[in-house]
Amino acid sequence: MANTKDTLIIVQASAAMDESKNAAGRVLGADAAYGLDMATPADAATFAAAQGYTVNAFAAATAGVSTVDTTGVAAGEELFVTLIDVSNGRRQFPRKSFRAATAAALATVINGAELEVGDGKAYTCTESAGVLTITFPGDVIAKLAANEASVIAATTAPVLTAGIKAADVIEFVGAKVTKAGRTNRVGFPVIEPNVFVDLGLAVGADYDVLTKQIVSDVKFDKNTGSSYQDVEHVTILIADGASLTAS
Repeated sequence: MANTKDTLIIVQASAAMDESKNAAGRVLGADAAYGLDMATPADAATFAAAQGYTVNAFAAATAGVSTVDTTGVAAGEELFVTLIDVSNGRRQFPRKSFRAATAAALATVINGAELEVGDGKAYTCTESAGVLTITFPGDVIAKLAANEASVIAATTAPVLTAGIKAADVIEFVGAKVTKAGRTNRVGFPVIEPNVFVDLGLAVGADYDVLTKQIVSDVKFDKNTGSSYQDVEHVTILIADGASLTAS
C-alpha cells in the first residue's frame, strides 16, 4: 500500500528558486527534495534536466488552416461548408453549417463566425478565385465538410498550446488547490485564495509545467504487517522565460 501526496510549487518570473511558494502560498526556502537548493538553474529546462523533472515548456498554439476549392462545383448549386470542432474528442462535437450562392458570399458568412455563440472561438475566412482559406481559432482542431465536387485541403496543421497559457492558470491552480483539501467540512466560511496574490502567480504570465514523482524507500507497518512506500506527485509552475536564480 502506498501513501500518496500531491505537491504544487509556483515560481514567479522574478523569484529565486528557493523563494518559490507551495499551494498554501508559503515560501518554501531551499529544499533538496524538490531541487530548490540548486545553485544556478538558469532556466526551466536546465533545472528540469538536473533535477529529474519532466518539462512541458510553454509554446503558443499554431492555428490550423484549411482550404476549400469550390471551382469544381456545378454552376447554380448552393455552396456549403460545415465546420466541426473535434478538439475535445467528444462524441457530440460543436458544428455549424454555412451556405451561400457564391464562394465570396460564403467566405463572408464564415468569417468571424463562432460554432457556439459566445465561445470566443472565431474562425476567419477569405476567398480568392473560388478558393476559401479558413483559419481556425487557436487551440482548436477542426474538421470540414463541403459540396461533393469541392476539394478540401489542410495547409497548416493545428498545434495546441504546450505548458499553460495565462488564461488557463487560474483554473489549473484552482483545481490543484481544491484537490489539496481546502474544502471546509465544518461549515465555517471558506476564503478562496487569490491565485495571483496569495499563491505568487504573475498576472498575464504563461507557465512552463514541470512534473516529477518522488518515491520513498520501502517502509514497514508493524500494525498491518505489510510494507509500503510513500509516493509524492510534484508539479512546479515556472513563469515562461524566467531567469532562475538561488538567493
